[in-house]
Amino acid sequence: MKYNIWNKWDPLKVCMLGNNYAPEFFNGIPDKAGDPLKRICEETLEDLEGFKETLQQLGVKVIQPKLDNKERFLDNPKRYPRGPLQPRDTQLVLGNECYITGPDHSSIKKTLNEYSTVIDLRKSKTPIPMSKEQYSVIAGDDYPSYEQFIKNRTDKNYFKTFVWDELIKEYNNWIELSSATSFMLGTRLYVGGDREQLSYMPVFKKLHKEFEKFETIGVPLEGHTDGNFHPIKPGAILSLLDVQNYTETFPGWDVCYCVGESWHKVKGWLDLKNKNHGKWYLAGEEGNDVFIDFVETWLTKWVGYVEETVFDVNVLMIDEHHCCVSNQKNQKVNTFLKKHNVEPVYIPWRHRYFWDGGLHCITLDLYREGKQKDYFK
Repeated sequence: MKYNIWNKWDPLKVCMLGNNYAPEFFNGIPDKAGDPLKRICEETLEDLEGFKETLQQLGVKVIQPKLDNKERFLDNPKRYPRGPLQPRDTQLVLGNECYITGPDHSSIKKTLNEYSTVIDLRKSKTPIPMSKEQYSVIAGDDYPSYEQFIKNRTDKNYFKTFVWDELIKEYNNWIELSSATSFMLGTRLYVGGDREQLSYMPVFKKLHKEFEKFETIGVPLEGHTDGNFHPIKPGAILSLLDVQNYTETFPGWDVCYCVGESWHKVKGWLDLKNKNHGKWYLAGEEGNDVFIDFVETWLTKWVGYVEETVFDVNVLMIDEHHCCVSNQKNQKVNTFLKKHNVEPVYIPWRHRYFWDGGLHCITLDLYREGKQKDYFK
């Protein structure tokens, strides 16, 4: 049994850690853009290596995707995706199975296949049986009526080729389930998303019978669940102020409410926000328009919206008593961890504000000791 994940806090024994391109990947880029990018890559790799050593010292086996260091961005600027840095974004381990749920760097799937079998949920043979309201949103003049769509949904020859392709694409757009938006707690599967995305869950469970055995709890929110709230052990949660009312979903659990980053106090951030709309931040480069324009032109899919993320929530539990954190100065979180007999393990992660990814994002739990339990009896 290579996969075994039922919660976020059983003793972690095997995990995937992300990887990144070497600084040389950006050779040939003009210095004003290339130098900051090379520095980001160099320091990201240093921090990943430090994180790996700490995990191994804590008894965790670490596997990492491998990259071809001969590749160069300028070989094909439009082709290269972000490196395999955040495997949790599009992979999901539930119980004893690992699922690939969205597009990511090919080295992640290759590495997981070398470890054990993975199930790819990205490919659908037929369009999703969406509601009439949902169908009306995407249907153009060349689309059949909703009634004909439902009647002929499994017959590819009935549809024009581009219509069929768009309907299949719609399936992949909406049926997105990952460890960043979903997680297991015993018998429950928590899924975050907007209300339209959550409305697809009953259909998703019918299409993928293996998910019907879990009680699904929808959590309406924007962004990833691991950037909004994080159960760290039975009875304890790190959360943002505005996520949800926990008296119903986690009755009796103790919640530490964290506040967002005080970006409005950081002048450099405000200067940069005027140019990149709050998507990423790199201190010292607020006035480097060449670098900013390069990122906004070529690397828009590499960054997120860091203004919406609170990394004090984005932690990795080693077990019920050890928690990897990237901010050692949050006294409120430190006090909460101490209250629940959890020791913080500080992990330097300098460029989280550029990558819009925390410690939880750049790892993927593969095996934790423990069994399925019902935490809400």
